[in-house]
Amino acid sequence: MRLLGRLLHFTLSLGLLFIVALPLANLAALGGLVAGAAVVLGVAGVVLVGRASWVRVRTPDDVHGGTLAGRVAPAFVRRDWAWPQYFAAQVLLDARALVERVRLITRAVWVRPYRWARAHRLRWWWPFYVPVLASQAGVTVGVVAGVLGAGLVTAGVSAAAWLVGVPVVLLLRGLDAGWQTVFGARASCRRCHQLAAVPAYRCRGPHPPGDRLTGADLHRDLRPGRLGVLWRRCGCGVLLPTTVLRAAFSHQLEACCPSCTEALLPGAGVVTDVRMPVFGAASAGKTQLIMSALAGLEQSAKRVGVAVALPDEHSRQQHEVYARLMREGASPAKTEAAGPPVAVTLRLARGPRVALVHLFDAAGENLVDREQNARLAYLDHARSLIYVLDPFSVRRVRDEFAHGAPEIFAVANPATYDPEDAYNATVQRLQEFGVPTGRRRLAFVVSKADLLEKMSAGPDDPAAVRTWLRENGLNNLVLAVERDFREVRYFLVSGRDAGPDGGFGPANWILTREWSGLG
Repeated sequence: MRLLGRLLHFTLSLGLLFIVALPLANLAALGGLVAGAAVVLGVAGVVLVGRASWVRVRTPDDVHGGTLAGRVAPAFVRRDWAWPQYFAAQVLLDARALVERVRLITRAVWVRPYRWARAHRLRWWWPFYVPVLASQAGVTVGVVAGVLGAGLVTAGVSAAAWLVGVPVVLLLRGLDAGWQTVFGARASCRRCHQLAAVPAYRCRGPHPPGDRLTGADLHRDLRPGRLGVLWRRCGCGVLLPTTVLRAAFSHQLEACCPSCTEALLPGAGVVTDVRMPVFGAASAGKTQLIMSALAGLEQSAKRVGVAVALPDEHSRQQHEVYARLMREGASPAKTEAAGPPVAVTLRLARGPRVALVHLFDAAGENLVDREQNARLAYLDHARSLIYVLDPFSVRRVRDEFAHGAPEIFAVANPATYDPEDAYNATVQRLQEFGVPTGRRRLAFVVSKADLLEKMSAGPDDPAAVRTWLRENGLNNLVLAVERDFREVRYFLVSGRDAGPDGGFGPANWILTREWSGLG
C-alpha cells in the first residue's frame, strides 16, 4: 500500500508539474523579471530623492573634515563648509547604497519563501514550488539587469558631467585669472597687508554664532570645483555664486582677507589694485608728498570726469586731516613709528573700470632699520614704489648752503640719514625676501623743491634731476637705482603743490602704467 501511495503521489506530482506548475513558472519568471527591474527602479528613485535613511549622505561636515577626494592647495587650508557636487562625491555613495539594498531584497526573495515552505511542511507538494523558483530566478535576473542598466546610465551621465564640468571649471577659473591679469586686480588687506588673488568670502546666511567663531561661515576657495561649478550651496543652505568676478558683487557674501579675515573693500579681487608704498628717511617729506598726491589725484579726477570716493572710514578721516593741512599750508605731524602703516585709499571709477589706489606711509625710522622694516609686508606686493630723497640731506648741499641759508635749513628740517643708506635698507630688504625688484618700477622723488628754489641749489626741472644727483655726489645711488629696478622716473616735487609739480606727478605716472592716467 505504501508503494502504491508513493507511486500515486509521484504520478500526481508529475501531472501537476506539467499541467499547472510549468505554465505558471513561465508566467512567474516573466513577472519576476519585471518585478526585479521595478525593484531596482524603485530603490533608485528612493535613493535619488534622498528619502532613505539607509543612504549615507556626504555632508558639509564631511567635506570640511577632509573626506572629499582631491588635492586642496595649502593656501586654502581645507575644503569649505559646503555641500559637494553630486557627481564629485554622492554618486558613488548612492550607487553603493542601491547595490546593497537590492542585494538584501534579492536575498529576502530567496530565503523567506524557503523558510515558509519548510515551516509549513509543504515538501510533498513540491510542484507548486517550481513557479516560486521561477519567480525568484526572474527577480534575480531582473535585478541584475536593472543594476547593470542603472550602472551604465550612472557611469554615462557621470562621465558626461565630468567631461563637460572640467572644461567649464577650467574656463571659469581662466576667466578669473585672465581678468585679474589684464586689470591688475588683487585682494589687498589694509590690516596685515597681504595680497591674494582669491579672497575669502564670509557667508551672510543664517549661521549660528559658533560658525562665526570657528570660521565655518568662511569660504576660502569660492572658485568653481568639486563644491559647485556655477553655484555652490553653503552648509547653512544659502546658494552662493562661484568665481571671484560674481562673488565680488553678491549681497550674500562679504570679502575677507584669507590671512587675517579682516573685511576687504568692495570690489576686492576684481577691481584694479594700485599700491604706492612711499619710502625714504625720516623727515624726507614722505607724508607731505602723500598729502599733495591725494589732493592732486582728487582734483584731477574731478576735472576729467573720473568718479572719486574714499571707501573706508580711516581714509575719510586722514583725507580730512590732509585737506585741512594743505589749505592751511601747514606741515603734518611726524608719522608714528608704532605698528605697520594703514593705507589711505582712493576709489577711482572711469566707466566700468575701477581702481583702488593705496598710499602707504611708514615712519622713516622703521624703513631705515633693517629689523623694523622686515615687518612691512606691504612693500613686497607693490608693482611700483616711490622713493623720497630729501635734497637737504645731501652732503654737498648741506656743506655749501647750511651756513648761508640757515633759516631755510631750519624750515626744511633735513633728514639725518644718508640717502644711500635710506634707499639700501629698504631695497635690500625686498631682495632678501625674494621680491624681484628687476620687474618693478620706481618713482625717484627729490622733495622740498619750493625750498631748493629759494637757494637756487636744485635742478631746474624734473628732467634735470638725474644729472643733479650725479653732480652732487650721488652717482652710486643713481647707478644702484637703475640697476635694481626695471623702470625709473625722476621727479622734482614740492609737497605743498597739489598740481603736476607736487605729489600728483609721481602718483599719476604710476597710475598711468597700472590703470589709467588722469591727465
